[in-house]
Amino acid sequence: MKNLKDAERLAEEALKSIDNIKPAEANEFIFTRIQNRIENNTKGYERVKLKSMHRLAAALLLIIAINIISFKYLANKNTGNNGRQTSGIDAFSNDYNLQKNLNNY
Repeated sequence: MKNLKDAERLAEEALKSIDNIKPAEANEFIFTRIQNRIENNTKGYERVKLKSMHRLAAALLLIIAINIISFKYLANKNTGNNGRQTSGIDAFSNDYNLQKNLNNY
């Protein structure tokens, strides 16, 4: 019983201490400050986004250029002595010396 009465007394004291709390007063210009901060943050994000888009475009152009160069190089490499193109399997077998029958049982 004593613990229950002490607990109720402490709860009442805590509730009475809340009665003296005053509501917080906001600054008159807080809304405009928040709006300016949001606008400044979005402008910085747009700059970063634009930079990353330029970098992505440059990387894609580099990849496309490398692909075009490699296709032209491989097309010239696969032409035989007579000027005709060899198939991919023939080029693979020529590169790895697989033309001969190497059946070693």
